[in-house]
Amino acid sequence: MQQETQVAPDTRLDFLKDFAAQLTSRDIDLPPFPDVYARILNALNDPDLSMEQLARVVTAAPDLCVRILLMANSALLNRAGVEVTDISVAVSRLGVSAVRSAAVSLATKEVFDIPKNSPLSRQLDQLRAASVRTAAFSYAMANRSGLSQLKDNAMLAGLLHNVGSFYILSKADKYPEFAEEDVMQNWGPGIGYAIIENWGFPEELAKAVEDQDILEASHFGLPDLRDLLIVGKQLASFVEGETPESPGCEEKCEKIPAFAKLDINPDNVLQVLGEINEEVESFVSALK
Repeated sequence: MQQETQVAPDTRLDFLKDFAAQLTSRDIDLPPFPDVYARILNALNDPDLSMEQLARVVTAAPDLCVRILLMANSALLNRAGVEVTDISVAVSRLGVSAVRSAAVSLATKEVFDIPKNSPLSRQLDQLRAASVRTAAFSYAMANRSGLSQLKDNAMLAGLLHNVGSFYILSKADKYPEFAEEDVMQNWGPGIGYAIIENWGFPEELAKAVEDQDILEASHFGLPDLRDLLIVGKQLASFVEGETPESPGCEEKCEKIPAFAKLDINPDNVLQVLGEINEEVESFVSALK
């Protein structure tokens, strides 16, 4: 027993040193994007791809078809409330960017999987749920703030902001102590940057994920993708684990510059949450 106690800290330190070396050299052992979703994303990058062709492409992934139909009928993306049951109509309604987000959501679930009997399985499920809710809030805030040009990347940033922590959990199955909150917070964003960059997503997206916890940073000009991700993540945390009416919610609104960028303050934060929460929860249900 005494020997095991001595080995565990050394093993943990070696594990983290290896992460540090890989991140510094950008030579991290990155998982590939799943083939079927990679083919779909490649097709989505074709500017001449018609909605009819896109509908045929997504049928290669039955789970994606189901996800697209659920998204197309969510309140966040279907404000008219007209039910859609045909995949071609759903694809046309959502458009390329939302289909891309659905593919990314499923791909990350496939890449970073843990056996259900693992003690880390519940933690991974919670992180995934937080990612979806953050994506929905980030998208909704882009809509509310008149930043339509950023809303699709805001959704992607939310879906991918925990991808570094997914990676840590997938590697830590044999060593649950590596999945501690401080490890996730300190290493997750940097690993997430490397994964997102490796998968070929825009630098702006990777950088927003890397800087998601630099809450005190401010900048001149219009709100950017990092602002949307920070606010989306904070609003999601209020809904998930904190009471919005608590002093912590108002205090964060006052102290974090990204909230001011998006015209949210202690006086209107509850109203904003009330206005968009139903749409957000509908989207969360669609991407579960």
